[in-house]
Amino acid sequence: MKDSIKQFLLIGVWIAIALFVLRCSIAKPTSLYAAFSCAGEAVSVTVAFMVLYERLLWRYIPLRKTPKIYGEYSGTIEYKYNGESDVKDTSVIIKQSLLSVRVRITTNETTSFTITSNLREENGEYVLYYTYITNPKSKHSDDNPIQYGTCRLDLTNSDELQGIYWTSRTTKGDIYMKRSVK
Repeated sequence: MKDSIKQFLLIGVWIAIALFVLRCSIAKPTSLYAAFSCAGEAVSVTVAFMVLYERLLWRYIPLRKTPKIYGEYSGTIEYKYNGESDVKDTSVIIKQSLLSVRVRITTNETTSFTITSNLREENGEYVLYYTYITNPKSKHSDDNPIQYGTCRLDLTNSDELQGIYWTSRTTKGDIYMKRSVK
């Protein structure tokens, strides 16, 4: 399990324990059933808060440093395939919660979707690694069939992302994108 998920769950456990103790100190349970009821209430409130925090509140109340890269970007992909180089314009949508990042890149030929992602710190800087699958338009599917790829994005500047990618068809290249909408 990723360390970030372990930390998040540990915080949730401590919040649930604190709420349980607080609840029991306010209205002392007189039976085991009442104690379980207090525990249920504490867990319910904790789960609701943790879901809200993971989806939205982390953007405004950060408990740890996490780059905020969600939004819309436009950019270019410079690629090399079979010794030929070319450039494609691209639009990118990044959806992000505290524990996940999903990237959708669209070009004139294909759209790619994230399969897995990992936001990590390397040498004091954040980097996003993600694996994706492409979904080419039918008229381009013979020349550019479905493929799997991996991308490494440098997150030093969240308004201008850049990185490299490589695919199962031995295509490789550089990707540059600039935020257009947050």
